[in-house]
Amino acid sequence: MVVFLDLLGSEDEKDSFILLYEKYKDLLYWLAMQKTHNGHDAEECVQETFFYVAKHFEKIDRVDSKRTKCYLATVVTGFAIDIYNRANKANSVPTGAAAHPTGIAYFENFEKAELLLAIDELLDEESKVLLYLKYIYGYKSREIAEIYKVNDTYVRKRLQYAREKLRKHFDERGE
Repeated sequence: MVVFLDLLGSEDEKDSFILLYEKYKDLLYWLAMQKTHNGHDAEECVQETFFYVAKHFEKIDRVDSKRTKCYLATVVTGFAIDIYNRANKANSVPTGAAAHPTGIAYFENFEKAELLLAIDELLDEESKVLLYLKYIYGYKSREIAEIYKVNDTYVRKRLQYAREKLRKHFDERGE
């Protein structure tokens, strides 16, 4: 943890980071285990998450907020998916996405609850994480690519694929 603390500036940030670490390390480990099914990989995900958070500590509002908990869960899940995919050599961009991009404005016509339900039912975990990081937490695709050590084009294609899948679902329902 000393390495993480060296990345932080003030003593207040260091104290907050220690509280954050103690509060969420077990939850993040459990979440990572659900994806990787491997203790070593899960621990690596947790360490990568805290390393990333230490480098970008300004993104943390309050240690005990629901937003912080969701943010950490999203980041660790993304790392877990990445490690799982690397281990299973399944890190490829899906084919068959529509030729035209589907903008986020299309989805503004739907209720939040039905959109979240469709995301949960239709999309794989990786697509969910990418959508959350992009549209809920406001990351740029370049930043997401940096987090998961993938190409920016890969992130953009995955987001396009996810949006297109959702658009097709709502078009078929006639909404």
